[in-house]
Amino acid sequence: MSDQTLPENQSPNIPADLMPQDFDSSIPSPEEMLARLHSVDLQQYDSEAIFQELKGKYIWISAMTIPITVITLALFTLGGLIFDQPIIGFIIGALLLFWISRMIDAKDQNLRFEAHNVVIERIKNTEGDFGLIPHFKHFLPQRYRHLWQSLKKGNYQYIEQYIQAVHLLQTKLVDEKFIHIWQLKYPQFAATETLPEEPEQEEPQTSHKPNKPHKSKKH
Repeated sequence: MSDQTLPENQSPNIPADLMPQDFDSSIPSPEEMLARLHSVDLQQYDSEAIFQELKGKYIWISAMTIPITVITLALFTLGGLIFDQPIIGFIIGALLLFWISRMIDAKDQNLRFEAHNVVIERIKNTEGDFGLIPHFKHFLPQRYRHLWQSLKKGNYQYIEQYIQAVHLLQTKLVDEKFIHIWQLKYPQFAATETLPEEPEQEEPQTSHKPNKPHKSKKH
């Protein structure tokens, strides 16, 4: 996965979706959003690993394929020789083996489809009701626009792009910039800065020195 650079929001104009929102107690803090982002384990979206895990339940089918193939072909060929029809027996055996292989391929396709659905469900759970990646859209390149728009609509089928977007944010995002954007949109999380109290200035004390007596000049 090649390194990419996150775009910087350099426009002085605040986008419409970053205009301050009303107070809502259900809105998570920026620190909570960042914690959610960095806690995402990308390994859980490996559809190939899930496929192999599901296939493990039916590993006996793959293990028995070759022995069954050899035995079936031998039996039909031997039967054809017995009945003086070796070619017909071989053809019947080959057709039967083709049918068995198609059944095994269909089972593999079903397992891959099931693994794909498992990943989609996991992405859905990661996003949750509030969403995750769409809230980081200002820090994603333009080519991920269709991804976060689809996520907002509840479409979680773009698995590879989702993995790339999460990886990019986890490795390149500057947390302080996101916190600043979040506080612009939700001022309830803006840090309240208190100015340090100025120390009270003491009134200067004036010292009263006794007047020195004037010495009279001697004539």
